[in-house]
This record gives sequence, C-alpha cells and structure tokens, in this order.
Amino acid sequence: MEAYVEVIREDGTLERIRIEGEQITVGRSPTAGVPLPDLRELEAEHLLIAPRGESCWVACNQRARVPAKINGQPFMQGMVPWGTVIELPGVRIRVTDRLPKEVKEKSNSSLVLVGGAVLIMLLVWMMGGSSEPGLEVHPPAEPLALFANQEQCPASGTAALKQADLFAEMALAKSERYPFDSSDGVESVRLYRRAEACYRLVGLNDAAQQMKTEGDHMQQRVEEDYAAHRLRLERALEQKNFEDALFEIQSLLALLRKEYQPEGEVGSASSQPAYVQWLLRTKRHLELLSKGKKAAL
Repeated sequence: MEAYVEVIREDGTLERIRIEGEQITVGRSPTAGVPLPDLRELEAEHLLIAPRGESCWVACNQRARVPAKINGQPFMQGMVPWGTVIELPGVRIRVTDRLPKEVKEKSNSSLVLVGGAVLIMLLVWMMGGSSEPGLEVHPPAEPLALFANQEQCPASGTAALKQADLFAEMALAKSERYPFDSSDGVESVRLYRRAEACYRLVGLNDAAQQMKTEGDHMQQRVEEDYAAHRLRLERALEQKNFEDALFEIQSLLALLRKEYQPEGEVGSASSQPAYVQWLLRTKRHLELLSKGKKAAL
C-alpha cells in the first residue's frame, strides 16, 4: 500500500516522504527515517509510524521531554485514522495513504461550536454541576505491582532449551521497543525471567545469570519510569495542570496494559483493579474539562 508522512512547517511549507517498509521514525537524528535535525526539542527518534492497512499505528517516545499531541491533547500511542495530524514542537506531522493534493482546512460553523459547547456543559452538569468536577488527586488504592508474579519455564527437557532461546530473543526485541511502547518494556522483563528459568532448568547457569542481569536492569528501568509517572501525575493534579495529567495517565495505562482489560474490549470499568479504575475515571474527568474549556474559548 502507499503511505506517506507529511511534514508541515510553521511557515506553511510541506514536505512529503513515502514510508518504505513496515515503519518509519521521525526525529532530530540524521539516521531517522524523517530527519528533522533543526528541531532541537525533538528526541533523536521522537515518533514511530507504522501503516496498518485501514489505519496507522503511531507511538511517541515515552522519554520525550515534550509529548506529541493530537487535537491539542497529549498522545502516547495508538491506532489513528489516515489524515491524522500529530503536533510536535515546531512542526506538524500528517500520516496519509493518499496521493499528494492540497486540501484547505475547513473552519467549524458557529452552530457546531455552540452545539458542542452546550453538549459539553450538559455533560459537566451531569457529572457534578461545576466546571471542575471533584477530582481525586491521590489514588484511593495502592498502585499495581508490575512484576508481582514469579515467572516459570513452561517446558521441560530439550523443549526447555528451545523455549529459553526463544524467550531470550523475544525479550531483547521487546526491550528495544520500550521507548515506543511501554507495555513491551514490561513484557520484556517477564520474558527475561522465563528465559532465566528455562536455562536454569537445563543446567545452563551462565546463560541464566546473563538473563537475570538483563532482566534486573530492564526491571529497574521500567519501575523507575513507573514511579516517575505516578509522582508527576499527582503533582499535575495538585497544580491543576490537566494537560500534563492526561499525558501521565496515558503513560501509566500503557505500562499497565497487560494488567487490565483495556477499554473497548470485553469487560467493564468496574471489573478493573481499583487503581486502574481511578486512572480511567480521572482520565474521563480531565477529558471533559479540557473539552469544556476549549468550547468556551
């Protein structure tokens, strides 16, 4: 399929790059698929873009100092429709599967704006009658432990060795994807632990120790990021910096993806762990507040 990345500069100039292969990166590194070395606020590889047929997977480097935004809202990762514009410092990135053609932006009619504002205010009233519904700044439950369970080798005999090699290879691949998908970092730790267990089972203790070392390093990295996101979220809520708070919630939900049933899949919010329920509830409150403020402008 044909897929393109369009780079729209602040002066209105546009550059179009065809996506060759399964994915492309955008960043200030000269080796990025879309290099933007003059934009110093960008990370070396700030975005990962991967066409997926009817839509496109986009992920922002979770260590980025300035998050990506879509429609003014912080964006971490997810599937987006073709034509979506991702806002970065000093530039906008549009993903498209269409041949080049100039499209004028359409302004919203005053009727739509008024109708949207009325709807937002109605929703706010239903949720508590104020422009800032009561937010729980501190979670009512302890944060979930990312690595509470001890991993076991699921095989025995010669099959255990094959599984160990497979788990080790998968763990390395997942760890390399961590900057673009937090859940891959969590999964990589578990794979390192399984590889360690399998190597020990077949008596390859040196290999097992190597997997333990790699797993320990990755686990420390993930848990430090997990703690940092939790701290920044509570500070953002205390300071009523709702845009930053939304970004931190998205980061935490990405880390916890393996621990709960994501929205849109089978299961209800009430079936989620209490900490995840708080994150989802707070996320909905903040999104409503953000929409209400925009409609009032």
